[in-house]
Amino acid sequence: MENKASRRLALTATMVKEQLSFTRVPEVNADGKIVKFAPNTDQKRYVVFDSHRDAPVGFGVAVNKTGMSYILQRRIGARVLKATLGNCRDITLAKAREDAKVALASMQASGKTPGQAKQIDKDEIRVSLMTVEACFALYRRHLIERARPAKDSSLRGLEYAEKRLGRAEVNLLGLPIGDLVNEQRILDAFDEIAKGKRHLAEGTKRANAATTAFDKPTVTTAELTFRWASRAVGYCMDREKRIAANAGRSPSLQINPFTVLHQEGRYRTREQLEAGYEASQARNPMQLRDGSLGRFLVALWERRKVDNYRTACDYLLLTLLWGTRRGEAAPLKWRHRIDKRDLSISSWVDLDAGWVSFANTKNGSTHTLPLAPGAKRILTLREEATQKSQSPWVFPARSSRAVQGHYLDSKAILQGLKKAGEIEALRTHDLRRTFATVAEEVASYAVVKRLLNHRNSRDVTGRYTKVDDARLLEEMTRIEKVMLGADPLLLAVLT
Repeated sequence: MENKASRRLALTATMVKEQLSFTRVPEVNADGKIVKFAPNTDQKRYVVFDSHRDAPVGFGVAVNKTGMSYILQRRIGARVLKATLGNCRDITLAKAREDAKVALASMQASGKTPGQAKQIDKDEIRVSLMTVEACFALYRRHLIERARPAKDSSLRGLEYAEKRLGRAEVNLLGLPIGDLVNEQRILDAFDEIAKGKRHLAEGTKRANAATTAFDKPTVTTAELTFRWASRAVGYCMDREKRIAANAGRSPSLQINPFTVLHQEGRYRTREQLEAGYEASQARNPMQLRDGSLGRFLVALWERRKVDNYRTACDYLLLTLLWGTRRGEAAPLKWRHRIDKRDLSISSWVDLDAGWVSFANTKNGSTHTLPLAPGAKRILTLREEATQKSQSPWVFPARSSRAVQGHYLDSKAILQGLKKAGEIEALRTHDLRRTFATVAEEVASYAVVKRLLNHRNSRDVTGRYTKVDDARLLEEMTRIEKVMLGADPLLLAVLT
């Protein structure tokens, strides 16, 4: 067999730890799967590039006689840059993929490997000469390396925005910022995205065949995309201003060209946004009076009787009873099953103390809530069910090989519950809106604000009010009882 220099397949931790070896070379089929291993007769180094969706292009494993290393190899401009990220024995595959993204951002911004430039030479920064792509790369590196790193969801939003600006019909990504000062190119690109329709990835189809989302202009997508672009360029401009001041020179750009979108009214006003939300049914809290909350609870508890749906149903029910944001409850762990050193950075449940704690929430703070009787009963059942496996996760993933380890996506089951409960429109965040609607009817403003983990520096009154733990539990119990009361049978089971 011909010993090719490199191959491409979706790497797994098992492959890296147990299967790849200098003494044998994997043969890969057209689908990127290993069909067999052949002896490495040439005794030459070979590379396996990672085609996994979480890996940047050019990331892979170099297999040498003395060991294996994670590498990144990518064309930047006219040059192919190569970087070694570390020994496979010392770094996990997931960590190496994230390190590769950071290294790629640095390479795109500086045109150098991380080893050549651990920090971009400050005097070389000229924003007017940098491309939009280079600004995105430098901003991404900042988001990852700052004292409080950006969440994965934020980094994905940045990545999606960059891809949209690189589309052929938009074509902004490769342009120098200085070429955008006439502003019309930005306005035209915004209008192009705003009037467009959602695109399906090649080989995929709509999860919901009846959805009309693909038939509507993507104004929101355009706004999100160009806000990311404006932030990225603004960050680079602020950095150059500091450098230029210290160097005794003027910055290469005085005004962020993307501010034209505000000045020309491309972004919708708050009134227009509210009208849009109303028209698109984007906000749909379930109600006690129309019976929608009761129908949802009946459908959910009936679906929970099926073993495969129990984790998802418990997750959705607790999201409703706690009023948490989408995904905040998913990474919860049992406090008594995690290392004490990880408590400050983990979300956890303490059944004995009667508290749940959510780490690193949207506003950056840790959010704690007392466990009312219904939530505590559900969690007790879950803890008993995980005794045998001793899983640290409150909502473990169905597969033990899942990368994140915990339950993640509730869209599919939520759609089924919406249909079974005869509810016109329902999204995961509507569970939080439902909680807030009920809480507002039975509790004070200070309590609702505390339970929803809302922060507002302009709310002077809020600085003078504090809700003590005993009252918080009392109010949480009352809110829970009102919500569960929409289905009397469920209320009787859980309280």
